[in-house]
Amino acid sequence: MENSRRVIAVDCGGTNLRVALVDENLDILNVRRVPTVKGDGKKLFDVIADLIDEVSGGEYIDSIGMSICGVVTHNHIGRCGNLGLEEGYDLVPLFNERYPSVPVRIANDANCSAFVESRYGVCKGLLDCGFITISSGIGFGLVHNGEMVDLPLEAGRLFTLFDGNYYETESLLSGYGLVKLAHHYGCGYIQSSAQFFDEVRRGNIDCKKVYDEWVRRLGEWLANLQLMFDCEAYAVSGGVWYCKDVFASDLAKIANAFVANWKFHPVVLLDAEYKQDVGICGAAAIALHELEK
Repeated sequence: MENSRRVIAVDCGGTNLRVALVDENLDILNVRRVPTVKGDGKKLFDVIADLIDEVSGGEYIDSIGMSICGVVTHNHIGRCGNLGLEEGYDLVPLFNERYPSVPVRIANDANCSAFVESRYGVCKGLLDCGFITISSGIGFGLVHNGEMVDLPLEAGRLFTLFDGNYYETESLLSGYGLVKLAHHYGCGYIQSSAQFFDEVRRGNIDCKKVYDEWVRRLGEWLANLQLMFDCEAYAVSGGVWYCKDVFASDLAKIANAFVANWKFHPVVLLDAEYKQDVGICGAAAIALHELEK
């Protein structure tokens, strides 16, 4: 019987670095986690390589996939502010030297998440779909015609005009942004998005006014994505999404009102299947995809 393919999945976040050995069913066979190395690309690679050797036991691996919290274009890591790599860093030559003949694929974490949801998760079978995370920031990844779109797609960084000034979208509409928005409108007692949505559930009039502003702006943002990419569905996750009972219906309704005249697919928001392990599974998915080429 043919042996199952085994790949290395590297999940490089701003806080933690996880490296796992994963099989072709996305089952995690072995995993290690350490604090993320920041400000030194070579040292980051050395730690990753040591963890790869540890989880693989030195045995043969079919390919390597890496999900990273920053800009990646054509396997080249660009600016990763959370990692202290302002000028980027090219890890591929180091991987090729350490693991010759092993395919390597590196991609932005939201793009990886979009791909794993399209291949194995809630968007399985859809040709055009997206992934959205709304937490301390806002992330977006895209799959078009069944393939991950390998572009930066920093959709959370799109600009929006508010109170006479321009802001990045996520600075107003993410979990942290929502707190900032609440304070701007006089709700200084709000300390978290979860607290804010609790107040909305209770019928707090002041918070309801903030909510109306927040969900309208988020709906506009989502509508613009739909007008550009016409996704059949979006897999959604993140801390703010835990309060979806308050806003998911309103968000889809607002976005769909903007795109209705274009006869595109309606905006459909689905619970992402991969949550805590999305970084590992997303990296494994792109690693497995390299073997199909």
